[in-house]
Amino acid sequence: MLPEYLVIFNETLERFNAKFPRQEWTEEFKDNLINDYSFFSARVEDNKLKYGDTIRFLNNESVKGIPNLNSLLGITEHQQILKKLLDSINGLNTFTLTEELIKKLHGALMESPYAWETDFKPELVGNYRNVPAVGSRLPYFENKEYIAHFNLEVVMPSHVDIFNNKFLNIDNSTYDTHLLTIIAYFHNKFLNYLHPFADGNGRVCRIIMGAVLMSNNCPPIFPQITDQDKQVEYITKIVDCEINNSDDILIEYFAKGMTKYLLGRLK
Repeated sequence: MLPEYLVIFNETLERFNAKFPRQEWTEEFKDNLINDYSFFSARVEDNKLKYGDTIRFLNNESVKGIPNLNSLLGITEHQQILKKLLDSINGLNTFTLTEELIKKLHGALMESPYAWETDFKPELVGNYRNVPAVGSRLPYFENKEYIAHFNLEVVMPSHVDIFNNKFLNIDNSTYDTHLLTIIAYFHNKFLNYLHPFADGNGRVCRIIMGAVLMSNNCPPIFPQITDQDKQVEYITKIVDCEINNSDDILIEYFAKGMTKYLLGRLK
């Protein structure tokens, strides 16, 4: 039996798809969804981004001052890459993850020195890291050390197979196979265990999540992270999953946050 928050998500998604069938999406409607997803996804890591300015910039409208040009240019890359990837998804269950695609997405996102939060390493653009990685979570939580870099070439192929098997068997009628259960599993494994790149892991992860959503009759949606409190809430959910060795907390977070976004679209 599904928990109430997944039942409500399913019902809300069904209402959204009935009101906005994908075959009737205009380019403007699709761009609005992608712009929102790009903003909320990027705002997770970049607190300089402001919703209004970002959306205007992505729509090629004038933005006064532009104090955070590098941030806006970075999210533009995110938007364009996500748009191209989603355009390649022509139907249900047509998305297949490969190591080549993962590296290609990273290369496209991180080719500019301005995209890096750490020191720019051109040799690692589109390549797995060759150094240890520690996630910075201070001052709210302890830092996180990820899987050893020398294991990545061994473990990535098997994890990609596991991801694809789960993507292929998504079924929203049961908890273990529900779209958001699989999204949360992928998120936590890719971002908080594998963390395969020296920088840009979150951006790559969330672009792939958007593709999996679209491939399963769900628009690219993400909880509406608009300020520092919501940013800390998201990180807290991730840490709580690690402490409890369970994805359940993130599944509920995604379900409630994504349902809220869909309800806003239905108004």
